[in-house]
Amino acid sequence: MNGNPVFTITALLVLFVSVTFAGPQELDQPRTYTVARSSSYRVDGGNADRVEVPPKGSYTAAELSGAGRIVHMWFTIATDEPNYLRTTKIKIYWDRKREPAVDVPFGDFHVLGHGLIRQVQSALITVVARPHLNHNLANKNVGGFNSYFPMPFGSGARVVIENTSNRPIRALYYHINYQKWEAAPSPLRFHARYHETPAEPYPGAAAGRREAKNPSGHDNHLILDVKGRGHFLGVVLSVDALGAGWWEGDEMIWVDGENRPSIHGTGTEDYFGGAWGFRQEYNRPYHGISVLQRVASREDWRAGKFTVYRFHLNDPISFTRSLKISIERGHNNHRRDCTYSSVAYWYQG
Repeated sequence: MNGNPVFTITALLVLFVSVTFAGPQELDQPRTYTVARSSSYRVDGGNADRVEVPPKGSYTAAELSGAGRIVHMWFTIATDEPNYLRTTKIKIYWDRKREPAVDVPFGDFHVLGHGLIRQVQSALITVVARPHLNHNLANKNVGGFNSYFPMPFGSGARVVIENTSNRPIRALYYHINYQKWEAAPSPLRFHARYHETPAEPYPGAAAGRREAKNPSGHDNHLILDVKGRGHFLGVVLSVDALGAGWWEGDEMIWVDGENRPSIHGTGTEDYFGGAWGFRQEYNRPYHGISVLQRVASREDWRAGKFTVYRFHLNDPISFTRSLKISIERGHNNHRRDCTYSSVAYWYQG
């Protein structure tokens, strides 16, 4: 076997999970839809299959009518903006709604926080990045960004790339693959929401002692607070950590207006599938650490920039009236001096 065996095994796992998620028993069944694509392809047959997005401007990558389902999106971006993963946004609108159901920084949507590029191999998001090999590119932090969330719609869909920076996106390449249906294949709509909790003054180590209690979760980082009916699919959490102990924070999940969370975790690293802190980057189909970057000025080895993810493909959290999800910033929120940001993914009807 050629190449990196760990990468090869991970790729095979992703392929296995993707086939399993689709349902192998359904692979030989007739399809009742037709396939289509919206892309940056040049209709005149030229090779410059790209579009430009001006500073403080936006570009509609797909304007779809009727009923259907987006099944795959691929993008790559070339720009001189070093922080383009954060200054570029992806917005998606369903069924002629004026408010976007998806409004997220481009990198964070693709499981990459802090504006940092990495390889990602998960069941729903993959990123192909090899900056050390991009010798011919001025901005080496580029990649191929793929998402495989099923995104049904009933009367149209619109996918927009927004450039909030002062520099142009010189080249936006994209494929948006979708199905055309006679009627919406599902009553649910895909949503993604970004939320950030800024750093606050450090309250001191005493606030995080074992005997300290936080039953209400009042000062937690909020991941999602939504009303309606649907199910929660997963989260990407990025932490700019100034010191130890931030991973002691528990997740708390209130379903349908509960007074106390019926789902209460035992620590951040536990919810994200690890244990005993976060030590190295790794990718798994349902959970992983996509970014772990030390900061030289921070002496504590447990400090740095982290992005972790968890997908609930086999254990979605359903709700009929409301759902609230938050996570402590360290035990009893004693690491509120760390900046927290997150992307929540969910379906709602």
